[in-house]
Amino acid sequence: MSRAVVPIVALVGRPNVGKSTLFNRLVGKRAALVDDRPGVTRDRLFGEMHHAGKVVRVVDTGGYDPSNEGDFTAMIRDQAHLAIDEADLVIFVLDGQAGLVPIDSEIASILRKSGKPTLAVANKLDVVEHDGRLSDLFGLGFEPIGLSAEHGRGVGDLAELLVEMLDPPDVNLVSQQPLPVAAEEPTPGHATSVEWQGGPIRVAVIGRPNAGKSSLVNQLLGEKRVLESEIPGTTRDAIDAELEYEGQEFVLVDTAGLRRKRSIADRLEHFAVMSAVRGLDSADVALVVMDASVPVSEQDAKVVALAHERGKGVILVANKWDLIPGEEAGREYVELARIRLPFVDYAPLRRTSARTGHGVQRLLGLVVQAQRERHRRVSTSELNRFFKEVVDIHPPPVSRGKRPRLFYVSQPLVRPPTFICAASHADEIPPSYRRYLINTIRERYGYSATPIWVKFRGRK
Repeated sequence: MSRAVVPIVALVGRPNVGKSTLFNRLVGKRAALVDDRPGVTRDRLFGEMHHAGKVVRVVDTGGYDPSNEGDFTAMIRDQAHLAIDEADLVIFVLDGQAGLVPIDSEIASILRKSGKPTLAVANKLDVVEHDGRLSDLFGLGFEPIGLSAEHGRGVGDLAELLVEMLDPPDVNLVSQQPLPVAAEEPTPGHATSVEWQGGPIRVAVIGRPNAGKSSLVNQLLGEKRVLESEIPGTTRDAIDAELEYEGQEFVLVDTAGLRRKRSIADRLEHFAVMSAVRGLDSADVALVVMDASVPVSEQDAKVVALAHERGKGVILVANKWDLIPGEEAGREYVELARIRLPFVDYAPLRRTSARTGHGVQRLLGLVVQAQRERHRRVSTSELNRFFKEVVDIHPPPVSRGKRPRLFYVSQPLVRPPTFICAASHADEIPPSYRRYLINTIRERYGYSATPIWVKFRGRK
């Protein structure tokens, strides 16, 4: 199966050289979630640069406080190593006004030894007359590019160079947004239809470090195809593995993608999320693996939200269930998981043990179900009959003295199911009413294991 692989560019450098400012310049408003989909806001560490119709993923590696974690030089070295390992290209950000400091030389040495493609940029050169300061930086072994992230000078040229060097995919080939499908009505006499013609299902196995992702993949495959270890970050690269089960083909992607075995938990967690983003780009369904021996964390919620916000099928996997001490502890874990992950209340939660094999094979049946539900469509006539009942019982609330009206609804998209409501005063309809409509759609038509998007559009 062809897939659009989005290259990763890591911004590396010491603090206060302007990495975050350059990050914001490159990714613009896309660094923040601004669409009307519900869910948890994604971590600001990531962003996507869209330039000339192409897409590149950018990672900001800054933000360490030397007063909190011991030796400053060691922290910078760890951070640079992690970024370099994951990146397809590294941007080495320097302070063009301050000139060289010893840490710059150390980072430059790491980059040269890595063999990764590297661009050095001298930031804070606000005008052309400042470019004479570039000569002070040539001793690092790179030919630096002068720019000003704050004022935007030279940033467009840098984006152009990134596209030229990386040959990234077109924006419309990356499955972060739903893909249009033919607007076919269900067959007469049926309220819904499933517009999936079969074929391999791509399954991203994502989760925090050491949750048991690789062990789960090996258990599904029936062989030790992926390296397992108790050390977080053992898996070196995203690995595709083909599997056939009961006549259905699957492609499993183990997305751990972490290399360094250093005890810097926050960095490992952030790069686990970055790896999940990469694995989700071309996936249909996500198996979100969580370590059941510890409570569901904020980082678990961030990983789950990535799959939810991208419209993938979502299956929650509580792995290491064999470590749960008893039934009461198991009930507490499930209750806490539902409390901390309310935005995926549609996702089934399955208890597994990759070590013993308990519950693992049953996940594949859920994957097929999730894929089918992502492709389910409701006929327009059926939808409008149903919505009339729903709106009559509970119309949109009054806002600023006016009550919005819903005129008609359609489902133009699947993957995930997307419903468009033509309405008056569409901007005044609150998120709570969207949640109400989503819940009523699920109660009537199912859609288990898949997000549903409901959007309001002003009537022309």
